[in-house]
Amino acid sequence: MPSSADLAAWVGATGTWAALAAAVYGARAAFHMIRVERDRDREQQRQKQADQASSVAVWVGRPFGRNRSNSMATSVALRSEDFFPDIYLVNSSRLPVYELKIFVWVDFGDRPIHWQDRVILPPTPEPVIASAYVDAAPRAAQIMEHVVGVSVAFRDAEGKHWQRTRNGSLRRVDTGDAMQRTGVADGDGFVQPQDLDDVDPRDLRRSPGAD
Repeated sequence: MPSSADLAAWVGATGTWAALAAAVYGARAAFHMIRVERDRDREQQRQKQADQASSVAVWVGRPFGRNRSNSMATSVALRSEDFFPDIYLVNSSRLPVYELKIFVWVDFGDRPIHWQDRVILPPTPEPVIASAYVDAAPRAAQIMEHVVGVSVAFRDAEGKHWQRTRNGSLRRVDTGDAMQRTGVADGDGFVQPQDLDDVDPRDLRRSPGAD
């Protein structure tokens, strides 16, 4: 039969192990809470970084006539350019964005065309037109006939670089990656754009679906 001393030692050991188990459990719980808080802080930081970027958008619209009016007009009053799509740009944040580049996608190629640069885009109370054909290169009016999508790249007020893809997705750009730094985001990757002056005039005469 165990002596009282043995029993006391056993009880003491049991208490020590229980205390150790409780300490381990407490440490694991504390570590889990720290990790949860850290992940939450990171997500909040990512959300904060994306807040302004998510307020910048670009899209293609096709107005009826350059005067954006739905009123009837005679065929004499309209030119072919009146039916070209417009590129709309908006910055609904409270701060400007910088180094903005606009790229258009066309139906005769799988590479975007570097369309326009803007040093700064201030907050816009409503969308602005970024594609007036009269302000672009001479061949821009011809290109507008073929535009099927648009992308935009910019730097936010905190110095982060972003791109809005042609399907509307927002992507953070790793400027340390040469392909991301110089390319245009599309799907899961980046493609290199072509300059407006490098567009083959023969492509501009091709109709959609032509060989």
